[in-house]
Amino acid sequence: MSRVMIFAALVALTAPLAGCADDPLAERDPLKPYPPTGVTKTFDLTITEDVPWEVGPGAIYNATTYNGQIPGPTIEVTAGDHVVINLTNSAKAAHSVHTHISSFTDANDGAHHSLTMPGETRTYEWDALFPGTFPYHDHGDEDESVTLGLFGAVVVHAPGESPANEHLVVLADFEQGEYEQLPGVANPETGEFPTEGTYHGGHQYMHTINGKGYEDAVPPFEGKVGELQRWRIVSIGREFHTWHIHGHRWLDGSGQLSDNVMLGPGMSTTFEFMEDNPGEWLVHCHVPDHLEGGMVGTYIVTP
Repeated sequence: MSRVMIFAALVALTAPLAGCADDPLAERDPLKPYPPTGVTKTFDLTITEDVPWEVGPGAIYNATTYNGQIPGPTIEVTAGDHVVINLTNSAKAAHSVHTHISSFTDANDGAHHSLTMPGETRTYEWDALFPGTFPYHDHGDEDESVTLGLFGAVVVHAPGESPANEHLVVLADFEQGEYEQLPGVANPETGEFPTEGTYHGGHQYMHTINGKGYEDAVPPFEGKVGELQRWRIVSIGREFHTWHIHGHRWLDGSGQLSDNVMLGPGMSTTFEFMEDNPGEWLVHCHVPDHLEGGMVGTYIVTP
């Protein structure tokens, strides 16, 4: 790691917080909510079960999804916006949308008393008062439904934030027993698939990046030298994960240089650095079983 790289990382991260006088975010109290923008942003989500989701080449997962995708659609807004989510439940069980945004009423929590029943449509709404990256997920049968795919990310931009090349990373765990198809593990006589599969060696869980597992399935992240890179990381599911980027460092929440951030289930973080290190870099969870179980990809930086 060059001194230039470290200095650039320091500058990139401290500028939004303690920059020059004309920086609109320089002296803002991070605990002060943003005023209303007067803008309402509406998102329509539909929960569907038994969705064949391809986690990797030939590996088909029997998923339950928001809008047929894993993760669900990104709820992307600006701090101060009013957010409306219309949730239609086409599944057999009660589900919801629960966000880790603090600014909502009890009726919009998405917990057990505010679920959407099968066949119904319910509206959840809240104000995005603070910028950041947050998870959203089902709270009906969270232990099962989140593992099946009912999760996504909320991205709240700060008004006046520095332009950046943004990367959204959602780390999640899928149970092997829910796969409809795993390459090479079907019993030729019964056609059944064992719960301990052998896709890439076989693990109790497959650990995924944005709904995909292993380098041959995870789309590469891309950056360019001279660009500010902003990484938004969400961890959802049952396990603690880390996010490690080879060849790069950034300031963590305590102001220390780091190349690896750890997140528990339901946690999220945002960090950034100025890119100056071209190459094809490995990105992965540093828990050995998780890396071996699919939580690995590449970050390609061009000059």
